[in-house]
Parts: sequence; C-alpha cells; structure tokens
Amino acid sequence: MKSIGLGFDRWQDAVEAASATDRLAVTGEVRGGQLIQYSDDSGAQINILAVEPYATFAGFQSETQAYGNVTMVNDVLAYCEVLNPYGKVMTSVTVNLAQGPLLSDEGTQEWQQLGITALVLDHQIYADPQSYEAETGEVTGLLISEGAQLVASGSGAAIPDAGAQFSARVLEAEYRWNQLTGHRFIHATVDGALPFDVCLPDAPELPVRDSVLAGTAVMTASVLQPIGGGCGGCGGNCACGGH
Repeated sequence: MKSIGLGFDRWQDAVEAASATDRLAVTGEVRGGQLIQYSDDSGAQINILAVEPYATFAGFQSETQAYGNVTMVNDVLAYCEVLNPYGKVMTSVTVNLAQGPLLSDEGTQEWQQLGITALVLDHQIYADPQSYEAETGEVTGLLISEGAQLVASGSGAAIPDAGAQFSARVLEAEYRWNQLTGHRFIHATVDGALPFDVCLPDAPELPVRDSVLAGTAVMTASVLQPIGGGCGGCGGNCACGGH
C-alpha cells in the first residue's frame, strides 16, 4: 500500500518486516487467537488477525474525528453511518476497521468516535473547487461507497468492500516517512463529505491548500474512544483505542 509508504510486493513481506520490530502490540483476543497491530511513527498501521479466517489489512492513525454507528459486515469490514452533532446520518461508508475482529460478534455500536482515512489508489488534483466542478460536472465533496450502498439495500448481487470514490478540498498536506520502509508518502487533511484524512503515494510536490483531490481509495477506520458499555462491546477485552 504505497499510500502509506508500504511498497512491499506481498503482504507477507510487510508482516515479516513488522514482526522484526518491537512495535507489535496485541489489541485483543479473538476466538482463541489474537488481533495484532503494527503502529508506525508515520501513522501507518498493519492489522493482523492471527486466527481463522486470517487477515492482514492496512490502517492509519487519523488526525480527524467523526462519530458514527458501526455495524460489522464480516471480521474486517464495517458499515458506518457517519453522524452530524445532532445524530442525523450525514453519509454511510464501508471501511476496514482496525478493531473489526473484536466487534464481529456484536451488534451495532452507536455513537462511536472514529478516525477515518482514505488510502488512495489513484487520484487527480484540481487547482480549486471551481476547476474540479467545471471539468467533471460534479460538486466537490463527493463520496460514493458502493459497499455501503450494497449493505443498505440488502443486495446479495455483489460482495461489499471498503472501496470508495471521493473528492475533497485540501486543508493541509505534509510529507511523512514510513519507518518500516524508509519510503515517503503524503498525508492530508481535507474538507469533504465527512471528516477524514487522506494518504497518497509520494509525489514531487504537495497538494496545496484549497486544491481538490479526487479519486478512488480504500477506506479505513479505527474506534478512537468507545462510548457506552465498558469497552464498546469489544468482547470484554478493553482493547479498543488502548482502553
């Protein structure tokens, strides 16, 4: 996942490199196995579910915060209804959730504090919202999560995933360096359909403030501060968000 500086050919190589560090932490127990996370100084994360069905997926320590109702679709994928301060659903999105395996047997977790990040697969940069809208005919702030649409409709026609199309206005952008690989990538905060961070593969120039990023991404999230019953339903392990 080059958007967070993990330029490995295989996920196994990333896991082996992470395992050779002292930065692995057990975040919870799942069905007699463990959920393990590698956390990099750059904010990049690797989540490893070391029990069937076994999974390895990327994440990021987001700087922005959102609130949402979280319902697990499977061990990794979550359906999130992102809420405004009044509890109204702003939009819905499917994400790969860092604590997902801990919540997979639980019901909907309401009013959870979330850090959401778009790990960009491909993108374009437009000078400003006016340029974006003139060239595409779309309004800035687009977020289309086909996975969320599938879950909401109850359709079994396809398997939902964490992919999304987005556009958002850049607020700030900076370079970060992944300590595991030494590779540089771009981290940005944006004004979009919901509060989220964006991570991009390295480029010679940073996106400037008020430019528009548009493209496709894998959406990831972490539960930052579980709300309600003890550990927010994380199997009683108090592993979510370090609690």
